[in-house]
Amino acid sequence: MTTVFPAVDIYNGKAVRLRGGSYEDVTVYGDPLDMAKRFADYGAEWLHVVDLNGAAGAGNNFAVMEKIATQTPLKIQSGGGLRDKKRVKELFSAGASRAVLGTICVTNEELTAELLDEFKERIVCGLDVKDGKVAIRGWKETALLSPVELGSKLRQAGAEYFLFTDVSRDGMLTGANVKATAELQKTLGAKVIASGGVKDIGDVRAVADAGIYGVIIGKAYYEHKIDMKEALKYVRS
Repeated sequence: MTTVFPAVDIYNGKAVRLRGGSYEDVTVYGDPLDMAKRFADYGAEWLHVVDLNGAAGAGNNFAVMEKIATQTPLKIQSGGGLRDKKRVKELFSAGASRAVLGTICVTNEELTAELLDEFKERIVCGLDVKDGKVAIRGWKETALLSPVELGSKLRQAGAEYFLFTDVSRDGMLTGANVKATAELQKTLGAKVIASGGVKDIGDVRAVADAGIYGVIIGKAYYEHKIDMKEALKYVRS
């Protein structure tokens, strides 16, 4: 069964969305805790949190996540600025169930392997892709690796979960990259979450029908393009 991950991007304590990953193009939606309570009421089990302050190297939103963890039944999966073990442990202490690693998967293979060894399935390796290459440091730079090349190395290090984001589609409502996500999941033999561009219930159906492990729903929900209850019902049917 495909898992639906409603998404909340948090910047300076507020729920926001960035258009195309740009911190200059921000839409504010409100209080992250209110959003989380709503998702829990719809029947969601997970919440995907992007800590945009963390990703930009400008603080964190762990206090907000702690409120969500203690005041809702949701399991939290979060990433953004997790570049050392101390930060990952602080995230788990704030109540997160899973940590999404991004930049360090490229820049620090030794630490990534150590975290995978210690925390196992609580670690999700992010494969953010821009122009066919892995994007790092808050999508401001690209590495020389393709998602398959990096994913294969991480799989050998013990990674079981991956988050595949097509940066060019993120926040654009242009449709999820279902084909690339399904191919990546098959190639790696791992659980891959589709992220970026989900525009309507058709995308959710396509992801579920392709047997992809998970799908992140963000802007489509906030812009009233998708009914979260309907999405959750479809993947469970």
